[in-house]
Amino acid sequence: MRHRLAAMVAVVALSSLCTAGRTASDWLPVTPQDLQIKEVPNRPGDGAIQLYFSYYKDDDRRFLKVYRRIKILNEAGKKYADVEIPVGRYDSFNEVKARTIRPDGTAVEFHGKVFEKTIVKGRGVKDVVRTFTIPDVTVGSIIEYRYTLQLPQGFVSKITEWPIQSDLFTVHEDLRFRAYQGVVMTALERASAAPKSRVAYAYLNQVDVRVPQKKKDNLMELELDNVPPFEAEEYMPPAADYRPTLLFYYGGRETASPDKFWAEWQKALSKYVDKFTRDSREVHDAALQAIGSETDAEQKLRKIYARAQQIRNLSYERERTQEEYKREHIKESNSAEDVLKRGYGIAWDIDATFVALARAAGFDATMLGVSDRSERSFNKKVLSLSVLDGSAALVKINGKEVVLDPGTRFCPYGMLPWKRTKTKALRFGKDAGWEFISTPPPGISPMHRTATVNVSADGALKGEVTVELRGQEALEHRIEALDTDEAGRRKSLEEEVEAWLPNGAVAKMVDSSGWEAEDKPLVARFHIDVPEYASVAGKRLIVPAYLFSTLQKGMFTAASRRYPIVFPYPFAESDEVTIKLPAGYSIEQPPYRRKAGLSFANYEIQSIVGEHQLATKRSLRFKEMRFPPEQYDELKNFFKVVLAGDGGQAVLHAGGD
Repeated sequence: MRHRLAAMVAVVALSSLCTAGRTASDWLPVTPQDLQIKEVPNRPGDGAIQLYFSYYKDDDRRFLKVYRRIKILNEAGKKYADVEIPVGRYDSFNEVKARTIRPDGTAVEFHGKVFEKTIVKGRGVKDVVRTFTIPDVTVGSIIEYRYTLQLPQGFVSKITEWPIQSDLFTVHEDLRFRAYQGVVMTALERASAAPKSRVAYAYLNQVDVRVPQKKKDNLMELELDNVPPFEAEEYMPPAADYRPTLLFYYGGRETASPDKFWAEWQKALSKYVDKFTRDSREVHDAALQAIGSETDAEQKLRKIYARAQQIRNLSYERERTQEEYKREHIKESNSAEDVLKRGYGIAWDIDATFVALARAAGFDATMLGVSDRSERSFNKKVLSLSVLDGSAALVKINGKEVVLDPGTRFCPYGMLPWKRTKTKALRFGKDAGWEFISTPPPGISPMHRTATVNVSADGALKGEVTVELRGQEALEHRIEALDTDEAGRRKSLEEEVEAWLPNGAVAKMVDSSGWEAEDKPLVARFHIDVPEYASVAGKRLIVPAYLFSTLQKGMFTAASRRYPIVFPYPFAESDEVTIKLPAGYSIEQPPYRRKAGLSFANYEIQSIVGEHQLATKRSLRFKEMRFPPEQYDELKNFFKVVLAGDGGQAVLHAGGD
């Protein structure tokens, strides 16, 4: 079952298509200049340079051809000999051609095997790639490969994206796209007696003055020279917000302008939503039963929210084939009444059913199509409903508007998943208008860690750690856990805790609780073992007072910043670490107390010497999540204090000397 909005435009039908030839073109000649290149212009130290890149997607003859030529400049660049080629679910992968051109100009052809590999990118999202290694690659070699994908017949993708910028400096690029030349049926054109197709494009973050040119046979082409690499920075917004991106998309009359596109779709989807959420005896009775004798407005809405979340959520179950849906008698719902009768639905169905129940109880409620800011910030120039791939409900209560999302499993009342916060949403209702609104920002997500450990005279450390998560942290962990079993969940948490600890640490989970209770913290307890925690120096032990690492070791070390600094959501860390001393040792020197404060953040760490133990309390709190590059120095200096405080050490002394 597909997302409701995506289902209306996800796949477009074609008439019969001809098949593209499968023979790739010959290799391009290697010039003396190619062999003589020693470094990237104005970028000494880069591991490789892309001499040529060609990307040709033909929706009319149903193929995609790619050609890459890369020169290896130093040892770091040899990693480009390991190639991964993404392949769509229904694409047919043709034989790849690859070779190595040695520094003396002789060539070594690739005759090895190509393997299939599945990459898990997130909940329910898996990519299949073909992978292989190009042989005999040394510094000074040129590697190149080309391949053809045969695209599935009868359908075209909603959007074609040209990969303009990579992680390598590119000397020359040749990008081409040919749209399907017949009629592409889109949702808004299906009722038309004479449907028409058009292909529009959006060019975001344009790299230079050149734009696509129409060539013979409706071929769109763009040639570029000296394209710089994209250099990501830690804690930056989605890279897609800054990469040059050219998107081609099919549509009808609605693609004449962004305003027309969103106005047309808002109108069409509002009719669909109103039909889905229409009142009925089933919906009315369910609302009354959920509310019971409650008279307070907010408590009524909370009870309706809880009722909606009781519906079986198919979006968080394993992916099924159409045959499995039929075998299990799972049907697509066309109304909130269907959802309530059957007791199941996808996330969109549950949000819409909540809206129907709220309306039946007298609330002013409507559906929202919500964008996802984790991969790309919303841009209304991208004319595709896929950018509104989430849903939520907007409800007026006690003179205020609240945004709620019972369709996200484990999502507490009053909270949205972080990727749906502080982003754009479109209201669906006949009187709503098509203007976008902003969803509320996320609240602070707290994490509390306590550790009670013993350090021995040889520097080893053992003990227990308890982790308590709330807010976005708890929600993310609960949702991720749905993809695995008990053993997988345990392993994932153990690896997460080990990443906070010094190298060589081992964490074993003792128990955990709160996985199903979204209104309670998620708690997990671990036994930890760190073989070389403290340093032995004669009769002294040098012991780190704080057990856990900062957000990211070595963060914010660059001299300057190009992009904004972004955390997914505001956060608060509060930690208590109690280290019990080895027998015969006393504290000669505790670590310094450190403290730093900004208008949007504060940090404090201090250690207290007790009876044969050292107790350290530490807090780090960020009330904001996005900062312009101009604030980089301020953040950098703040985290210098954090790193210094977290790196504080206590000196222990053995005996009375």
